[in-house]
Amino acid sequence: MNEQTSEKQSSRKILLTIFIIVLIALNGVLLYLNIKNKDEIAVKETQVKTVRSELDLTATKLDSIENELDLRIADIQKLGGDVESLTKAKEQLEKDKVALKSANASERRRLQEKVKGYEELLVSKDEEIVRLKTERDELYNENTSLKTKQVRLADSIATIDKENRQLAEKVTIASALKAENLQINALNEKGKERDGGEYRAKHIDRIKVAFGLAENNVAKIETKSIYMRLIEPDGAAVFDMATGGGTFMYNNQETFYTAKQDILFDNTKQKVNFTYSKGAPFKSGKHIVELYADGFMIGQGSFVVK
Repeated sequence: MNEQTSEKQSSRKILLTIFIIVLIALNGVLLYLNIKNKDEIAVKETQVKTVRSELDLTATKLDSIENELDLRIADIQKLGGDVESLTKAKEQLEKDKVALKSANASERRRLQEKVKGYEELLVSKDEEIVRLKTERDELYNENTSLKTKQVRLADSIATIDKENRQLAEKVTIASALKAENLQINALNEKGKERDGGEYRAKHIDRIKVAFGLAENNVAKIETKSIYMRLIEPDGAAVFDMATGGGTFMYNNQETFYTAKQDILFDNTKQKVNFTYSKGAPFKSGKHIVELYADGFMIGQGSFVVK
């Protein structure tokens, strides 16, 4: 009885020991599996963090490149360059930013490689901007130099024009005719001529204005219009269209003349005569006779009526 009881107790101890060993083994296996699982989770978390970090870095680079593209587009447009390639690159970059959010490992690597391409594009555009700025500066300097030359040329032309005008004025003045040996005589009704410059009113039916044209080698050999003005003692010019009067321009003003005569100036000191009949008695006092040609007064004389 006691032996059976002892055997049973011994069997139980053996079973208990085996159970304990199994439990210990199971716990060891569970511990190992748990540690392995934690390591795998840690590795996966590290991988996820790495992927997220790479995604964030790539996204940051794409955002930075997009800003740089905007700056290059603005600079090149100001410099008058072609921005078509940059515009297309920006459109593609915006698509890449959207694709990056759901990209797998292969697509991420591809996008990372494209970042390098975008950066190379920026470098090439920086070189283009430098070239365009150099060309702009050279063009500006050329334009500045050209404008300076144009100003100098305009000044030279203005100076030449002024000198030409002055020369033309001098030539015009030099070519003006000059009346010399001017005599104003009185003719009575019978045609008897009196000289001396003082005449009685009853002896004056007409006046004769005689003068010669001085030699002038500058004046052109051509037809000249000579105007005679008879100014009465009260300062009024005698003017009657019925007796040959009219108007001409003198000092940019319309001026009355008493008589006009067209002659062919031949530079031979030719003689010119005006015979004028007033058709009414001459007023008492000093009368003035003025002669004009080509816009100049060429002679002046006077006579007195008593």
